[in-house]
Amino acid sequence: MSGFDPRSDRRVARRIRMGCKARIRSLNTGETHYGECTDLSVDGMALRTLFVPQFGERLHVLVLVPPVGGLPGRPLEARVEVRRCNEIERGRLYEIGVRIIERLG
Repeated sequence: MSGFDPRSDRRVARRIRMGCKARIRSLNTGETHYGECTDLSVDGMALRTLFVPQFGERLHVLVLVPPVGGLPGRPLEARVEVRRCNEIERGRLYEIGVRIIERLG
């Protein structure tokens, strides 16, 4: 996985732990994958999934936010760019670090 450098993930923005389901669609191939958004910041997020993207690949991400005060949460929808990808479980689970390019909806 050349091009991925864990040291390049030097976000200074505060991160919020999530644990929400996410739908990830590659804007390169159109393929859809599913996973979990594990943390979110003003300018990026971390996703765990079986999908291994390319460095710099652009994705469309939809994160299902849990209900707040009994009201359904509004999904977070964004176009993002892959900044890193780390193997969590050999051949089974990867963590993708992305930079938010544009919030949608």
